[in-house]
Amino acid sequence: MYLTDQQINEMAQAVLTTLEVTPLSHTRKCEVAREHAIDEFGVNPNKTAVLLAVKKAGLGWESLTINTKQTIAS
Repeated sequence: MYLTDQQINEMAQAVLTTLEVTPLSHTRKCEVAREHAIDEFGVNPNKTAVLLAVKKAGLGWESLTINTKQTIAS
């Protein structure tokens, strides 16, 4: 079964939420994404879906970092 874009975005949000609280290794980010899919959707996602969710979470983290730096600078 393939995951929808929305489900992958939810996995990414789970990683990002965890990342905001504690630093994570790449392996742990993948585990968080996989665990979220299993818990919420009852699906063991394939590697590609997990890596996409982690990549999206990384982009979200970079966005938060840039916005925070801009806020502090102004």
